[in-house]
Amino acid sequence: QGFWLWVESGGSTNRIYHSEYVLFSKRTHPIPQELELSIPTFDTLPDQYYIRLLSDSWVGCEVLHPVSFKHVVQPIQSNPFTDLLDLTPLPISALQHPKYEALYPYPTFNPIQTQLFHVLYHTN
Repeated sequence: QGFWLWVESGGSTNRIYHSEYVLFSKRTHPIPQELELSIPTFDTLPDQYYIRLLSDSWVGCEVLHPVSFKHVVQPIQSNPFTDLLDLTPLPISALQHPKYEALYPYPTFNPIQTQLFHVLYHTN
């Protein structure tokens, strides 16, 4: 049987944060199904999200399960971006290959290209 699994917020926003189609079969009936999913969290966590399982075939076959966030501790947010260093622009000749150098119509790489050059060009 096919079911739709939704993770939704409650209250006034009423948004669906995740949806997934799940199949259950007779062969795996007594074995629990494990699902891994990612849902967004915000600075102020809601009290709970709801997991709704809705049959794709049967009218009225639906389960709504609240998941409480009262005791959830979020990790400290870190800056996901790397700071741009104040580097001297790297000349195109750093490629050390005339065919590659001919691909660039400008004499130097931009600051982001300069900062990433060694990692991207000299490692796998």
